[in-house]
Amino acid sequence: MKTFLYICLLASIQVLAQKNDNARIKLSGLVNTVGGEPIKNAVLFIDSVKTFVRTNKKGIYKTTIDKETKSIMVYAPDHGILSKTYVGVAEMNFQFVNSIDHLTEYDLEELGYVTEAPRKGTLAPSRFKEFSNIYQLIREMFTGVEVNGSRIVVRGVSSFGDSTPLFVVDDSYVSDISFIQPAEVESIVLLKGEDTAIYGSRGANGVFLIHLKK
Repeated sequence: MKTFLYICLLASIQVLAQKNDNARIKLSGLVNTVGGEPIKNAVLFIDSVKTFVRTNKKGIYKTTIDKETKSIMVYAPDHGILSKTYVGVAEMNFQFVNSIDHLTEYDLEELGYVTEAPRKGTLAPSRFKEFSNIYQLIREMFTGVEVNGSRIVVRGVSSFGDSTPLFVVDDSYVSDISFIQPAEVESIVLLKGEDTAIYGSRGANGVFLIHLKK
């Protein structure tokens, strides 16, 4: 019996170690000028590929990346692009020393960067991990959807009082989806109109069907 428990314990430790090895890393940082002014809407590139992650009005970005990531870049048309080797840290700041006349995405392509972003509604699941949170994923994935912070409104539907859509995660109704990490999502579908009939009045504001990876 003791031997069996010992084997189970070792197996559990190995599984946990494997999960830690595959864990994604939360990365954040500040992007500003040499004078300390924050740069808003600077775009984050990971391993030379454009993401949907942008800096806010304070010049701060937040994202989640793979442990195998090799480099992080930030791009701002009026400042250029900066690149740093990723060495496993949780914070990376970028400071633009000089501004340039203008650096377009075409210029970036000439330099070997991938600037093509997926169209809304055609976002491949393999790209979900590029988003910082589930709300950002929904905003970029669906047309006709307004996302302000954690508030989601589906345009073009009949709204009764509260305009919050219905969220169904793995066939269960939930009132809050903030716990969902984009990398955990297997698929996400938006139902509107007649397609929501089986949900009754609860589906009048739209229904998001979310399935997570097993």
